[in-house]
Amino acid sequence: MNNMKEEQWEATIHEPFSPVLLETKVPKKFVDIVNKVGDEVLNDETKSAKWDWSNNLVGKVHKEVQIPIVNKDDGDYCKHIMKTMCITYLRNMIEKKKAFIENDIILHHPIRGNLNPTNENINISQSWIVSQYKGEYNPWHQHSGHLSAVIYLKLPKGMINFYKKEEQDHYPVGGTIQFMFGEKQSLRSDTLTFRPEVGKMIIFPSWLKHSVYPFDVDGERRSMSFNAYYVNKK
Repeated sequence: MNNMKEEQWEATIHEPFSPVLLETKVPKKFVDIVNKVGDEVLNDETKSAKWDWSNNLVGKVHKEVQIPIVNKDDGDYCKHIMKTMCITYLRNMIEKKKAFIENDIILHHPIRGNLNPTNENINISQSWIVSQYKGEYNPWHQHSGHLSAVIYLKLPKGMINFYKKEEQDHYPVGGTIQFMFGEKQSLRSDTLTFRPEVGKMIIFPSWLKHSVYPFDVDGERRSMSFNAYYVNKK
């Protein structure tokens, strides 16, 4: 009989080398506002041509258009949501001592002292809608800015069954967004994969490489992305 007592140790897990991603969910009001504008632009060929953003992007998809929110209240509301999530991300980074600045931009030197990110520190530089259909994809790429995000607005009705079928595959990434950092080694992965859900928002460093895999379902998968800069107000 083994009478040895199980010993207890205090332990701290350190994860200093991985990029930080924030996953959250935006309010239904946000999704409805952007989808309404998206419908107006995507369903009108003249407006789609006017607001076309595909030449600035790498996606092999149906349409990629800017988001012309005319209603000021709606625009202010959406910007508030986007900036609030960026602030949440930055404050988390500061608490974990993972945020860095140099010459007013986040780069090399640790943020210290009483820095407190606010709406005035966040500049949303670009935002656009991606309308994706069966077999279309986005190859590996990076964004401009300091922070970027994707928000899912609409999914084909058959996506749930598609994902169930994907689970039987040896590499079930169909219809997902996948981020990559570093190299695959023992005891670490070099990828992180998310399945889209309406309202899901993922914020990540703009330099972080990612790819969007195709799906095999009829119907539109619609998402919104944006890039943001942090400006250190002195």
